Amino acid sequence: MLIIEGWLKLATGEFDKVADAARTMVAETVKEEGCLTYAFSRDINDPDLIRIAERWETAEALAAHGQSAHMAAFNKAMGGVKREGAELWLYSGEAIRRIM
Repeated sequence: MLIIEGWLKLATGEFDKVADAARTMVAETVKEEGCLTYAFSRDINDPDLIRIAERWETAEALAAHGQSAHMAAFNKAMGGVKREGAELWLYSGEAIRRIM
């Protein structure tokens, strides 16, 4: 299993410009084979800070996601907004278990 966790900081008010594209991205991605979880959420204290959480069954599924049409469309939309920072971490593991 692969887990991606991170954040994306946009300039003030910029997320509203890509909110519909983000909703489409999530809706299409969760339909992909191998996608276990895919979510964007606005930080409770900063609406321009977007939290990202993903879980994928395999590296191949994640690679296919990177080549998808909806990823290309989302990247195009993101090209039109000002970003102030971003950080994504990829974790992999063989023995992952639910603790709660």
